[in-house]
Amino acid sequence: MKILWILVLVLLMFSSVASATTEGFEMRNNTGLNFELGYYKIEIIDISKPGDLTFAKVNISSGDSSRTFYLYDSAESITKEAGLPYNKTQITASMFQVAAPASFRLNVTYPDTWSTPVKYEIATPALIEASKVPNIVLTKSVGKTNVNIGDVVEFKLTVENTGNGTASDMTLTEFLPSGFTRAAGTMFPPEIKKSLDPGQIDTIVYGLKAVEGGTFNIEPAILSYGSKTSKSNSITITVAREVKEKSNLTTAITIDKNDVMTDDLINMVVKITNNGNSSAESVLVDGLVPNGLKLEEGDLRQVYKKIESGESESYSIILKAVDGGNYTIRLKTSYNDDTTGFATSSETISVTKKEKNPVDYWYIIIPAIGVIIGVLLFTIRKHKEYRY
Repeated sequence: MKILWILVLVLLMFSSVASATTEGFEMRNNTGLNFELGYYKIEIIDISKPGDLTFAKVNISSGDSSRTFYLYDSAESITKEAGLPYNKTQITASMFQVAAPASFRLNVTYPDTWSTPVKYEIATPALIEASKVPNIVLTKSVGKTNVNIGDVVEFKLTVENTGNGTASDMTLTEFLPSGFTRAAGTMFPPEIKKSLDPGQIDTIVYGLKAVEGGTFNIEPAILSYGSKTSKSNSITITVAREVKEKSNLTTAITIDKNDVMTDDLINMVVKITNNGNSSAESVLVDGLVPNGLKLEEGDLRQVYKKIESGESESYSIILKAVDGGNYTIRLKTSYNDDTTGFATSSETISVTKKEKNPVDYWYIIIPAIGVIIGVLLFTIRKHKEYRY
């Protein structure tokens, strides 16, 4: 009988050994092992050596049970008796490396019916923030690449952050190309935003005037942000050595009076003249009537298919003053040789609010006086009747 029990115990021992798998894993801070789709987890919280003793602080969980342990560099196993949440695993630690990046070898014995565990990074605020990386895409474009001497070329820089982190401390390096000079009314080098959030786009527009003939290579712009840089594309622009014929429009605004009272009408004439040596095409004149004035007749917006060299076009509108104040009519003219357009302003129109004339109230006063006189006459008459 004793022999039978001994055989049973031996079989159980071999069965226990055969039903378990032991694996070693190199673990670092904020890493974990996921067994059976989260049924059993081992997470490394900290690897430390405060004195002569090296240890790893780990959190082990299974189901709703969770507990923190300290693993030391020894052959001693943590088992169910030591408080493991699951009674079919054993854990030991060895080969500690405390120098950055700190690591150690974690030996785990687990049932061979389990699949191989999945090693993963534990999301921490520092890791999440470190994973946010900006990526700036810088693009340079121009309105036209074939121009004449004296033309102003419109440049556009598009800055797009395609990353998932904010780009900060942004600085732009842009060199003035040969053959060009700064155009009036624009800033060069252009200014950009200091930071750009993920998905945001910033557009910078500036103008350069062509002053020499030839073919010029416009060097890429360079944008620095943090420790990274982004470079735009380069552009080739050809400037004709001989000035080609082109149109040149001017717009004049004439008003018949600029000091009026409310309800007064103002006659305005707009004249567009082509002073260039070529016809102007696709001419557009547009503007808005300011508050305080009202458009009585005509339209500020006018379109002309073509204005020949030396010729003019004009149109008239009538405005009405409706509120006191000072007002200016502003129009913008654009055409084929100046697609950006230019602005023209009228003289300042001063409108004085008209005071009401007492005569305007006679339609109220006269009937009221009539009623009062009637009441008085009626009262006097009744008074006389009582006397008699």
